[in-house]
Amino acid sequence: MSIPGAPTAKEKKYDRQLRLWGAGGQEALETAHILLINATAAGSETLKNLVLPGIGRFTIIDDAAVTDEDLGTNFFLDDDSIGLPRAQKACELLCELNPEVQGNFINDTIQNVLKSNPEKLKDFTTVIATGDIPTATLLSLDSILYPLGIPLFIVKCVGFTMSCRLVISEHPMVETHPASTVDLRLFNPFPELSALVDEKASSMDDKSKMTDHQHGHLPYVLVLLQTLNEWKSTHDGQPPSNYSQKNEFKSLLRSKMWNADEENFEEAIAAVLPHFNAPSIPSETRAIFQDEKCTSLTKESTSFWIIARAIKEFSEKNGGLLPLPGALPDMKAESKDYITLQNIYKSKARADLAIVVNIVRSLLAELGRDSEEIAESEVETFCKHAGYAKLIRGRSLSEEYEKSPRAQAISSDLSDSTALIHYYLGLRAYEAFISDDNNTQHIAPGAEDSTVDADTEKLNKHVTELLDKLSITHSPELLEGTEKAIGEIVRAGGGELHNIASLAGGIVAQEIIKVITKQYIPMNNTVIFDGISSRTHVYQL
Repeated sequence: MSIPGAPTAKEKKYDRQLRLWGAGGQEALETAHILLINATAAGSETLKNLVLPGIGRFTIIDDAAVTDEDLGTNFFLDDDSIGLPRAQKACELLCELNPEVQGNFINDTIQNVLKSNPEKLKDFTTVIATGDIPTATLLSLDSILYPLGIPLFIVKCVGFTMSCRLVISEHPMVETHPASTVDLRLFNPFPELSALVDEKASSMDDKSKMTDHQHGHLPYVLVLLQTLNEWKSTHDGQPPSNYSQKNEFKSLLRSKMWNADEENFEEAIAAVLPHFNAPSIPSETRAIFQDEKCTSLTKESTSFWIIARAIKEFSEKNGGLLPLPGALPDMKAESKDYITLQNIYKSKARADLAIVVNIVRSLLAELGRDSEEIAESEVETFCKHAGYAKLIRGRSLSEEYEKSPRAQAISSDLSDSTALIHYYLGLRAYEAFISDDNNTQHIAPGAEDSTVDADTEKLNKHVTELLDKLSITHSPELLEGTEKAIGEIVRAGGGELHNIASLAGGIVAQEIIKVITKQYIPMNNTVIFDGISSRTHVYQL
């Protein structure tokens, strides 16, 4: 017999991750369909870290047969797999990790799929490209996925080196999970809050009207607001505005303590610096409000932009204030007083939400859409996190490859021989080597001992050509770090190391989950990892 209110089997199974991204995030995962191109060690490790938390489905496209070399790096293949389709065997073993996840495989090359059925790519939530894929194929994927807004993760794992490039056109995030969403509204108290201050804290300096116990249990928010009223009466109605005045205000608070053990006053003093700031709209939220997609809604506008526009209009009508999140931190207080204060903040948050919801309904009607199509819960989530929302607009791969990466990001690090930009150049050269028309078998540089020196020379030449194309000045001294990086890449001979592939799988899966759930802040553009020095760097290229 199940106990009413007890966690379900699914809630028990996914308990830890539900605490991270909630039921909404879990639902987004469970409806996702992931495509993995090539069941490499890094690709299989990435899928493992997506299958375990419960993605809905995955598909593997790979035409290779399992070899002895695969068994040395890929834990999702076994001795019985030798000679069998790699996509099939990896799919079977990955599905064993979570029976709730559906796995499929296509025993073919991505090039053939692109030629015969490119429309199939529209079926996927996210695409992961791993292994030695020629540049032309990557650009074909980019040309299809980028306009559709389907994220493409390009993962290269060679020896001790790993890179991941996220190709995404637009990625809005509401639940970025800041350390706190508390807005006490100290400089702009609403009437109900001011009334509670008058009722509870206006007599906090009068021992004839308040006991020691009552004084020591006043919620610190009320202590701050009452003391702030006193401060304003002697400072032309202005709150403390600089560091010196805030320290003076803290001294005023300390002088109002009746004894040294009043924890609530210590809480009030500690709250001065983080909470005594004039209300303002954060720059990233302001940029969203000023975006053309927010100012000029269309019938095709997503819910993100419609809600953003509604909150923008709310702010304009309320003196630049965002909707109140309604969160209240824990504090020293009597339970009944804390609950009263908490209810006042929650009531104000609900009132603000109701206004924003009405604006959303009006905007939808003006666009000729169903005024109820955006759920109130979605509007509420945006209202609570409006001050922390972010928007990433990424570059397509063609912008990086055919137009050029951001040259400044490369040239500024080139003089540092230890910078990881040298591995970016080395991996771009590696890809150019694989993509060479004469390399029809896509043999990796360094795969054959007899050609190591010639392959190294070719990679160095590819780097020089790339830098010349970008008009970046270079010299043997500047390219010392690149030559070392190329040396390591060639030494790997195109092989993966399982520990690096496993780490890559963790990094990439984490970023994919951020993108799918639209929670937390994902990497923007390119991350490079050097396993020799255990360093990671993110570049916007």
